[in-house]
Amino acid sequence: MIARAAGPNLATVTSPIADVERWSAFKVFWFGLFHRTPKSNGVAVAELSLQPDDRFVDLGCGLGAALEQAVATGCEVAGIDPSPAMVERAARRVPAADVRLGSAESIPFEDDRFTAAVSVSTFHHWADPEAGLVEIRRVLAPGGRLLIFERKLKDGAGHGLDPDGATRLVESLGSIGYSSAGTSTARIGRAEYLAVTAVEPTTE
Repeated sequence: MIARAAGPNLATVTSPIADVERWSAFKVFWFGLFHRTPKSNGVAVAELSLQPDDRFVDLGCGLGAALEQAVATGCEVAGIDPSPAMVERAARRVPAADVRLGSAESIPFEDDRFTAAVSVSTFHHWADPEAGLVEIRRVLAPGGRLLIFERKLKDGAGHGLDPDGATRLVESLGSIGYSSAGTSTARIGRAEYLAVTAVEPTTE
């Protein structure tokens, strides 16, 4: 059990969250026809500057595009997704990755397991964002990096994150105990994305 004492109790979020969105096999099939390798996944993985000694986890790995990008860096790779169909597809696509059923609120890995974690266009689906951020702290090793990568919204409506939401997210990360929380933007084609980053402190 970890002994970090900033913010909420880091050991409290351990049970599955009933309200997590789980895609059906049919929905996964249709999604895969048009979104097998979104460019946003490659950009997000590159943003983390993964090294061979990193231990990477994709939170909501979907069809495994980010896992595939991360494996190419030579690091240890894992992914979670609440959809059994997504887990099956991602594991088949990236055999070197440890892909498991789970959600940001309930990550089926031990404390301090990862040095880098990413959520690409999935944060807006989380059933309980604060619980997810707390749970990620549990599995991040000291100095571990978190990247939440979402399409930038202009009016707050739709799938993504608007600037005000990003500001609130940065504030939440700080209150939960992360350090160096901040935002930046990235353009992918005609779309603009918000990158919210934070670090698990090396000392308390």
